[in-house]
Amino acid sequence: MDYDQILPGLFVGSHPRCGDDIDKLKNESGITAVLNLQTDEDMVWWKLDWPALTLQYGTCSVECRRVPIRDFDTADLADKLPDAVSALAQLLQAGHTVYVHCNAGAWRSPTVAIAYLHWCEGWDLDKAVAHVEQHRPCSPGLEAIRRATQNLLRDETIRQKIQWRATGWGG
Repeated sequence: MDYDQILPGLFVGSHPRCGDDIDKLKNESGITAVLNLQTDEDMVWWKLDWPALTLQYGTCSVECRRVPIRDFDTADLADKLPDAVSALAQLLQAGHTVYVHCNAGAWRSPTVAIAYLHWCEGWDLDKAVAHVEQHRPCSPGLEAIRRATQNLLRDETIRQKIQWRATGWGG
């Protein structure tokens, strides 16, 4: 398992393989919450004992959330990115030190960190990408961020039109 600090309170990396990895995250970096982006298929492939890992998270008082996203599936990442960023934002707003991981920490988890910086912290996308890439070797899914951003903007426009009509101003 390897990981890097992106911001105070935000780490990105590869998946914990055993309870000792969870202990290491807690003791060395003060991790209090984990956002797991692995699918069930990932866990089978890596022969992970999810019930044992879940038990260890509880034993260490580390909150664990999952937003499973298929690896190297841009459409799935774009579709689930808002949920992953929302989960990350909630954990950070609750005061947690968060570890975001996928399998290798090279595509999904850095993409979530970049989208968080862009959407929630208001960073320019290029600045967010450069910052994450400076701290973590990765190949983020930028196309997924662009698609998800377009979808969110479109949905916001639709919500605004509905609200506008509901107030009687739409004619």
